[in-house]
Amino acid sequence: MSEANVTNIEALERFRSSLVLFLERAGFVLDEVSEEVKRTRIWLQTEQSMKLGHEMKRRQRELEQLEQEMFTARLSDLAQKKTGMQMQINKKRREILELEGKIRAVKGWLRNFDSVVETEARKAEKLRQQIDIEMARAVTSLTESVKQLRAYSEDV
Repeated sequence: MSEANVTNIEALERFRSSLVLFLERAGFVLDEVSEEVKRTRIWLQTEQSMKLGHEMKRRQRELEQLEQEMFTARLSDLAQKKTGMQMQINKKRREILELEGKIRAVKGWLRNFDSVVETEARKAEKLRQQIDIEMARAVTSLTESVKQLRAYSEDV
C-alpha cells in the first residue's frame, strides 16, 4: 500500500471555517434580497399608490378652487387677475398630468413586477436552496475528510 503524506490538515480546517462563514454571509444577503423584494411590492401596492392617490385628490381640489376663482374673476372683469390665475391653472394642470404619468408608471411597475422582479427573485431563491443543501453537504464532507485525515495521520 502506498503511503500518503498528510502535512497540513489545518489548511483544510481553515478552508472549512471560511466556507461556513461565507455560507452564513451569503444566506444573510439572499434573505435580504427576498425581504427587499417583498418590501418593494408592498411599497408599490400600498404606500406609493396611496400617496399618489392622495396627492392627485389634493391637486384636483386646488385646480377646482383656482378654476372657481377664475370664474369669479371673469364675472368681476379683473383682467390682470385673470392672467395670473390662468397661469396658475395651467401650472396646476401640468402638475396633474405629471402626477398621472407617475401613477401610470407605478401601475406599470406593479403589472410587470412578477415577470421582471419575481423572475430574478426566484433565481436568488434557487441559489439560497443550493447553498442550504449542496454547500451544507460540502461542509459535512470537509468535516468528515478532516476527521479521516486526522485518524490516518495518528495511525501513521
